[in-house]
Amino acid sequence: MTTGEFAFLEWLRQRTPSTERVLLGPGDDTAILRWPRGPHCLVTTDMLLEGSCFRLAETHPGTRGAGTARQVGRKAMAVNLSDMAAMAGIPVAAVVSIGLPRKGGRALAEELYLGLRERADAFNTAIIGGDTNSWDGPLVINVALLGEATPRGAVRRKRARPGEGLFVTAPPGGRVLGK
Repeated sequence: MTTGEFAFLEWLRQRTPSTERVLLGPGDDTAILRWPRGPHCLVTTDMLLEGSCFRLAETHPGTRGAGTARQVGRKAMAVNLSDMAAMAGIPVAAVVSIGLPRKGGRALAEELYLGLRERADAFNTAIIGGDTNSWDGPLVINVALLGEATPRGAVRRKRARPGEGLFVTAPPGGRVLGK
């Protein structure tokens, strides 16, 4: 996160009313909700924008480093699964919203979905719905992932201690580089 993102999150936290059901709001890898029964619900979401988070081979043929729509679908699910794993959560279900470019939208949507399914299936995660729209801009994809905390609870950033292991699921800085 950049300094600007941290500042915005702090501003947002100051304006987000707390409730007894919201155990952790904005600022960590997932939010944590208290259900009346059972494990806590973890919720995370990430939006990927063509041109900022990835380059799409179908709309930029021959561009070095461009990914296919299927690869973008896998990435969109993977970044959310990574956030869930960072909190020691178990993924359960995802909701996917896609803003498709008018040109090639249906074919892109099908390939995106296949990539999303590949990653979701690998982690026994259902895609339970979402929204699709067309527009004159580039591809936008957002995944919201719901999961549950383990009996030991979610692992929050502030609980990390010197000497503990740190694991990354992809090379750091890829988003900044548009990868």
